[in-house]
Amino acid sequence: MKYHFFIIGLGQIGCSLALALRKSKVAAAIYGKDKQYKKIYSQVLDEYLDDIEAGVRQSDIIILATPIKEIQQLITEIAPILEEKKILLDTGSTKGEIVREMKKYPKKILIGGHPMAGTVRAGEKAWQAQLFSGKPFFLCFPHRYSKQGKPVIEKILNKIGAVPVEIEPAHHDFLAAVTSHLPYIISLILFSIYLKHYRRNRIVDYFISTGFLGSTRLALTPSRVGSDIILTNKNNIIKNIKNIIHELDKFQEQMETDEIFRIIELINQEAEKRRKIYENAVF
Repeated sequence: MKYHFFIIGLGQIGCSLALALRKSKVAAAIYGKDKQYKKIYSQVLDEYLDDIEAGVRQSDIIILATPIKEIQQLITEIAPILEEKKILLDTGSTKGEIVREMKKYPKKILIGGHPMAGTVRAGEKAWQAQLFSGKPFFLCFPHRYSKQGKPVIEKILNKIGAVPVEIEPAHHDFLAAVTSHLPYIISLILFSIYLKHYRRNRIVDYFISTGFLGSTRLALTPSRVGSDIILTNKNNIIKNIKNIIHELDKFQEQMETDEIFRIIELINQEAEKRRKIYENAVF
């Protein structure tokens, strides 16, 4: 069976989804909308629809791929006009507040989603049909009625190569804070420290290494996306910031002892083992 899709938010995730859906041949038609029309969208869409109600009316599955606060607002606009059997799926990086909003509509098929995929690239070069291949795509169901859409969404995700993983919103946000949101905060702080040195003496640029570039890659995350992530998962992020301050204090104390080599070696051994698993993982 093929479906009509309406994707709101035509950035990397939205356009990559459009390409993946077309490549997998599960799409009868793909409609889309962003803040404003761009000619380049014709490469991934069958039709650009500026009218949200028209897009919802013409589609079987509506996908929200905007920043989180905008997703919350769109749910309030779309859920009341969502017809029976039509599915609304979001792709936001945090799930707690989004799923809470979805719970207000117990007779609508609303599903919280989060693909663990993406790069810091922007524009057309960031669109990749294979972006979701082998990557977990988390799914949160706000109520029993929403599970009516589970077989359809899981089938579609499997078709595009993603791995559907059902999870509770609170558990999702707790773990995402550790593995995704905290690294984003650290990336911002490292780049902020670099800028202070740069303003005093630009010779610091001669010391830019691949390590620094890798460690600050997430600082390129669009500001609206990043701030929405922080604001909608701040309690979990704050807990982890406190934890990392504690770990840094402990590490500083250990630097004064002869044990530092042993401590680094133990972490290094685990890092080598785990990273090989993760980098070669097909979930």
